[in-house]
Amino acid sequence: MKYLAYITILSGLLLTNQGCKKVLYKTPLAQLSTDVNYVTPDDAVRAVTAAYTPAAGNNWCCTYVGTGYMHWVLGNVASDDTDKGGESGSDQLYAQQVQLFNIPADNDATRFAYQVSYIGIRRVNLVLEHIVNIQMDENLKARFLAEVKFLRGWYYFNLVKAFGDVPLVLSSELESFDLVRSPKAEVWAQLIKDFTEAEAVLPEASEYSAADHGRATKGAAQAYLGKAYLYLNDFAKAEEWFGKVIASGQYALSSDYLEMFMRAGETSSEHIFQVKFLNDQGAQPANNNNIGTTFGSRAKNGWGFNLPTQDFVDAFEPGDPRLNQTVYKNGDVMPDGWIANVGNSTTGYLVKKYYVPDYERIQGSVQAGRDDIYMRLGKVYLWYAEAANEIGKTTDALHYLNEVRRRARQGNNDVLPDITVTDKDALRSAIWHEQRVEFGQEYERFFELVRQDRAGQVLRAYAAKYNTAKGEGFRDGINEIFPIPQTEINLSGGKIVQNPGY
Repeated sequence: MKYLAYITILSGLLLTNQGCKKVLYKTPLAQLSTDVNYVTPDDAVRAVTAAYTPAAGNNWCCTYVGTGYMHWVLGNVASDDTDKGGESGSDQLYAQQVQLFNIPADNDATRFAYQVSYIGIRRVNLVLEHIVNIQMDENLKARFLAEVKFLRGWYYFNLVKAFGDVPLVLSSELESFDLVRSPKAEVWAQLIKDFTEAEAVLPEASEYSAADHGRATKGAAQAYLGKAYLYLNDFAKAEEWFGKVIASGQYALSSDYLEMFMRAGETSSEHIFQVKFLNDQGAQPANNNNIGTTFGSRAKNGWGFNLPTQDFVDAFEPGDPRLNQTVYKNGDVMPDGWIANVGNSTTGYLVKKYYVPDYERIQGSVQAGRDDIYMRLGKVYLWYAEAANEIGKTTDALHYLNEVRRRARQGNNDVLPDITVTDKDALRSAIWHEQRVEFGQEYERFFELVRQDRAGQVLRAYAAKYNTAKGEGFRDGINEIFPIPQTEINLSGGKIVQNPGY
């Protein structure tokens, strides 16, 4: 069952066309017919795989999957950690609009994020409604149903944090534009229900075979339950669920921080949830994950987007090894021996976590079938530490904060000394700082600032410090969420209403 290893090539064959074209909002032509295609166990496998496929979008241009959720734009570029990059401000204008918080309702990044999530949700609903009637191994069927419940929770998590109130679609007979927007409290309640029901059934990571690596696990559901409660400021519940992940013993911090983002680290014991991509160097088409091209240097066949800011670089403490494992600059020696040239990067930096060394390149392309890592133990430790601090478990908070710093030292005890402060406010600040550098360029920063209720403060301060328009236009009470795509409002005939201020 190596379906997940080929998840994006499947979607490429079924759902894409070649060339950079606008994506039309329509039902995919390869959608499984409910009359004839939910009959055999193999049909169930294909349907579940199809439900995973929309999760594989984090890029731009050219293909249905490539447009994807746009995590890099909404999570990175909207924040103080990242400049948009590219040839000019008009190169991929949707990202420039997000950077300046001058975001129209027809912004491509927000449209892709919204529509791709609902495509995933509809596929989940099809599975939930139809594979229950397939004659197959009942334990496998139960696991499949749990996997797609996890996925529906994941898709709705991405939607609610980006758009607030959204249509709650729980039937394949309905499209998102058939319904009005549900209050975000109802959306949070549903995704928590999906994660909870999935967690009760899903296997532990160690119970999967190697061929099924990348499927949703019990630990992934627990981690996202913790994250959901953290976003809701229910710190006791967040501490409880993150604690379950830690107590499971299924995961361990990687000894090599950079390697876990490279192909060699795809099976890292630190990874809890990742989106799998084809990585056969002899495959046709030659690649699936376009993020290496998107973030790559224009001096080495990349497009030069997602530029780490000086403010982000300066956030690292002196001697922190993670700095040189997260970003690179001219003259740095890269993992394949290349002497770095960051091309036209206006900040002087590019992201090393997504650098594609020569030995990973497919048929000479900068693109590679490397996995996208969305949940890992380093994040769980620091989110656990934050939740524990808020409920008075100071000792536990310090322990897991310092575990992350210990790994970051990589044997050099002269850097990153243990944090010993016990004042709640001071410890919170220390944890937030550690999250920024530990999670650097991993699509968390903007949404973290929003949930911490300090996005406007931080972004306007950034604009003032660097005399830039980036962040200057952030409006409190408006820009914490993004506009509902105008196409959805039009399709709904006005039943879906726009977010205030857009």
